[in-house]
Amino acid sequence: MTELECNIANEIRNGGSIPFARFMELALYEPKLGYYRNGRDPFGVPGDFYTAEQLQPVFGEMVAAYTARCAEDAGGASDFSVLEIGAGRAELEPFLRRWRYVPFDFGRGALPKSVTGLVIANEFFDALPVHLLRKERNDWLELCVGLKGNEFVFVQSGEIPAELIEYARRYARDVEEGSIVEASLAALEWIACISRILDRGRLLVIDYGYEAKELRRFGQGSLIGYRRHQAKDDVLAAPGTKDITAHVNFTALRDAARRSGFLERKTCAFAEWARSLWDEEEFRLRWETANRRWRLQWKQLVFGLGETFRVMELKKQAGK
Repeated sequence: MTELECNIANEIRNGGSIPFARFMELALYEPKLGYYRNGRDPFGVPGDFYTAEQLQPVFGEMVAAYTARCAEDAGGASDFSVLEIGAGRAELEPFLRRWRYVPFDFGRGALPKSVTGLVIANEFFDALPVHLLRKERNDWLELCVGLKGNEFVFVQSGEIPAELIEYARRYARDVEEGSIVEASLAALEWIACISRILDRGRLLVIDYGYEAKELRRFGQGSLIGYRRHQAKDDVLAAPGTKDITAHVNFTALRDAARRSGFLERKTCAFAEWARSLWDEEEFRLRWETANRRWRLQWKQLVFGLGETFRVMELKKQAGK
């Protein structure tokens, strides 16, 4: 077993089975050992997956156009800045440096105590730890992680925390018996955290996900692993060597945002958001002067990811 596997196994041996959210937290974020903390670059051809942020310069220009709009709405405030949460390589920096770009990622610096302007969370919430719940008749069971020899296996929990029962009843009451639902309490906590540090401005969320009413389409959940650009169903095997991700519940995110003082401006498909960034004449000029690479990237973002990804724009007023 690797050092990370030994650490997880010892935690289980010492205290019993652990929630999958705890397993995912260790697998992805354990300092020096977790997938996002072990120094390996997960992006691009030599990595395990691509995000929209690797489609540069088009994605950067899109975000810059949106940021310029936000800065204009802020009346040219001298303290306007841009905080990117889950910044990875900070590939947006060349496009956003004129607004004091601040990148944050786990293990790399600390969150600022306060910010005025724009907070960007691009493909951030999908990588936060999730609890796994399974519907049994009119009740819910939590799937936890135990040990069978030296292998990690799913086991049923005993008592389920009240906050998970509330989550399931609020967002998954209509799913069929046997369905598996991911509950990301961490995502709700991060919304509250962002609200505390954002004095005034906007939060831009870009991610793949669903509304709660669509949960019936994901009968076995959306949890998946990625390694060398291939999807891996066995999310318990070889922790620390692959990404683990789950679709974002935008209904739950919206509810948490409202409780934290945000106003929802818009939620739409990424394609609709992208098309709104430039007027017809400006886009025509960009297209006519663009090279083949730019045009291919734009098509990939708008037609390839455009309906899969969603965009949520939230606004926070001073004192809220």
